[in-house]
Amino acid sequence: MERIHFSTEGSTPFEQLLGHNKNILKEWSNLENALFNSNTFSRELKEEI
Repeated sequence: MERIHFSTEGSTPFEQLLGHNKNILKEWSNLENALFNSNTFSRELKEEI
């Protein structure tokens, strides 16, 4: 039995949990984009994230 139901916002189950608060989902997406588009981190580290 689910305790937290998924929202309709987001494309992954994790994002759908965050989607209950659109501000948190937006900021999480911004952080994710910053990490994956950064040249500071190695490809191997990005795969772990």
